[in-house]
Amino acid sequence: MAYAGGTSAERRKILDQVRKKLNAQKDKELAGKLDLEDWNSAFDRLNEHFWNGKLTKIPVSVIRSHKKYYGMYYNSGKIHLNAQKNLAPVAMLGVLLHEMCHHWVHTKYGHGTKKGGKRIIGHGKEWKGEMRRVGYTGKITKYTGRNRFINSELPWN
Repeated sequence: MAYAGGTSAERRKILDQVRKKLNAQKDKELAGKLDLEDWNSAFDRLNEHFWNGKLTKIPVSVIRSHKKYYGMYYNSGKIHLNAQKNLAPVAMLGVLLHEMCHHWVHTKYGHGTKKGGKRIIGHGKEWKGEMRRVGYTGKITKYTGRNRFINSELPWN
């Protein structure tokens, strides 16, 4: 059955509400398995939960940088989370998931490679599609990430 009413923004809002409800229970199950003191372990758990363990394991480091980013995925195969931003662990978990989506896109398409004559870019449609698949809702931009788990019913909120 197709839904033909409303604008694309209205349809997106309805879909986002449905996604939030569907993800709430899955997020609760995930929460019991996470150790937010060990980010490499958190990577493993998120990998198992969202990619069935198929994402290549890469090291996750917490660094202190005065640069404006919350997290950074490097094509060489590492993720840095920026402790200088003083994010709560639940917000840092959202940043890690954001960076893992970059890792998935790089693994699947490569960096700057062509797909149907188009260049794959860091915050392009492939990355946005993966962000949506793992549960991000609303408008997805390069700044989307830290709020992914903030309003969910996780025990560490």
